[in-house]
Amino acid sequence: MAYNLKSREIVDGTESSWMAGTPYAFSVENPDFAKSSFSGMTRQHWLDAAHFMADGVFQHINGIDDPILLPKQNTISYPQPNDPKHRFQAAEFEGLARTMMAAGPVLMDNPDTVCNGLNLRDYYANQILLATDPKSQRFWGRITDFTKESGRMQYQQTVEGAALVINLMNTKAVIWDKYSARERQQIADLISDYAHSLTIGHNWRFFNVLMLTFLKVNGYAIDEAALKDHMQHLMSNYVGDGWYIDDTNYDFYNPWGFHFYGPLWCKWYGYEHEPETAAIIEQRNRDFIQNWPRFFARDGKQLMWGRSIIYRFAASTAFGAHFLMKDPVLDPGFARKIASQNMLQFMTKEDLYVNGLPCLGYYGPFEPLVQFYSCAASPFWCAKTFVALTLPEDSPFWTAPENEGFWTELGARSETIELSGPGMQIVNHGTTGTTELRTGKVKLHETYYNQLQFNPDFPLETETPLGTNAASYSIREKDMVHDFRIPLDVAFNKFEDDILYRLQNTQPVGLGDPNKGGVNRGPERIDLADITIPGGVIRVDRVRVPYRYELQLGHFALPHLEGPAQVEKCAEGLVASIKDGRKLAMIPVHGWDRIDAAAHHKLNPEADESTVLYCERIREQDYSGMEVFVTVLLHRLDGGDWTEDELNPIQSLEVLEWAPSGTACGVKLSLKDGREYCIDYGNVDGRRII
Repeated sequence: MAYNLKSREIVDGTESSWMAGTPYAFSVENPDFAKSSFSGMTRQHWLDAAHFMADGVFQHINGIDDPILLPKQNTISYPQPNDPKHRFQAAEFEGLARTMMAAGPVLMDNPDTVCNGLNLRDYYANQILLATDPKSQRFWGRITDFTKESGRMQYQQTVEGAALVINLMNTKAVIWDKYSARERQQIADLISDYAHSLTIGHNWRFFNVLMLTFLKVNGYAIDEAALKDHMQHLMSNYVGDGWYIDDTNYDFYNPWGFHFYGPLWCKWYGYEHEPETAAIIEQRNRDFIQNWPRFFARDGKQLMWGRSIIYRFAASTAFGAHFLMKDPVLDPGFARKIASQNMLQFMTKEDLYVNGLPCLGYYGPFEPLVQFYSCAASPFWCAKTFVALTLPEDSPFWTAPENEGFWTELGARSETIELSGPGMQIVNHGTTGTTELRTGKVKLHETYYNQLQFNPDFPLETETPLGTNAASYSIREKDMVHDFRIPLDVAFNKFEDDILYRLQNTQPVGLGDPNKGGVNRGPERIDLADITIPGGVIRVDRVRVPYRYELQLGHFALPHLEGPAQVEKCAEGLVASIKDGRKLAMIPVHGWDRIDAAAHHKLNPEADESTVLYCERIREQDYSGMEVFVTVLLHRLDGGDWTEDELNPIQSLEVLEWAPSGTACGVKLSLKDGREYCIDYGNVDGRRII
């Protein structure tokens, strides 16, 4: 392993002088490009990566009785100074349970492994005993007691209890089996308290399932009705195409949650004792995993999408977990290639590490990504991907040569996959080697869910009330004091004739409330129609906002990594580029007043400064008719230039007063490649699904 244990130190959001030192990041020593021709990573390199993460943790641990209480990095994450005791106990619990997901495979490979002078096996075995002993100062606490003190609600201990039992099962031979009967009973008593307590009606139910199942397979009594109830509700969250709805969301909780916990449950218990349920889980896993590689770029980079993005390459967890199933269907060399490159996307970057630990952010610290339920140890959820290290050394996941799967056959084409269940469209661009996700069932008013599209090579910015938001519409009523806002939600309509139809609602709650200075003008909606072209998209969108407005459409953001972005005119639009080869073009074809570039400050996860190309329309009068906007948006990663036909792919355009369905403002398009379209928004309100 090539790394040094000095890195930046941040305590309570302030960077200290200890940051000086040798750069700190993981690198692949002696890569094996014969077996792994793209990443160079073998099973041993995965173990090296897990060991690297454990070493970063243990620089903060001096003795075998010291808890894993990692330095706080900012003022947003928990625990807060005035939090009840159970929040501080949860932070300690999270420190142990999540870091053990990295340390566990290492100590299983070699039980004598030492980090900072401490034997990993002895340390974790001792800490679990201390933390489950009600007489110990290190006790994590019982949820039944928290409920008496703070009320009946969900507690973080439920989450970490599931992580604990996963670790105990994975390290069973060297930790759980070495405990005495009395010690095992002590641990089981606390797990039982967590397992039988209140949970949340989404992926959290799997935490209770795993704890209850752990107890059952190890001979302890459980509430069988509760276990059945959790499984029934989890399975009822299925929507098709391999996807489960997580409360109201679709996001990475499918690959690092449902399709991680489900295979574990099948292996621990389901295959032997509940084969019918296990068969259901396995079939859904197959449906999911066959399309999951489509969500990554050709070089393995992941999308920046949804909540908990600080977990980063946990997005690859489903690849290793798939091979826990009896009959895996995914090409193992392709699976390992994506998972390895996804890991290296982050672990090789020096900016990732604060205090020797994965920071609360994306590539570097970035507070807009930090949720209230995050603490300093939370990013170690990324270590879920090391479930692959529980596979035997002769598993195809480890022995198959790396390959590029469908990318090899894609050539210069752009290929779309439509998933009606979660209302998603995935586009893989052969010309640029990247992926775009367009979501259609989004109930959250949150930047990282309701963007127009997501691309792993253009990480998304946080929202600003000043407008010019990246990959999104921004709107406000003209001549009023309101801020710009991005749409509230996204509704899915249909896939038809190679067009994705969606709808965005833009009116915020309270804007029409007379008691809050507003006038109720009815709904504001933008009907979206996406047409995929090589290396980009043609947007044909109808705006149903009755009053005068200021409307903007932003392209992806370009971070200023080696100086500012260069912006130039091209055809009727603008091109922006940065020195690493990323390049964007935006062409306003119809409806827009102007195109411009905006400079952003501290909105981008890669750099403090960034540039967004955007189009703008200012409508001066109320009730002056619906408007249609046609825009071409392109991207490149090689710094090259577009041809004239690529910048202007539309041969002819006609706006129809009435579309064939009888709805207002249809559009006929003819493209230079011979394709013809009739965009018809008919019956969209009757079809919309959120």
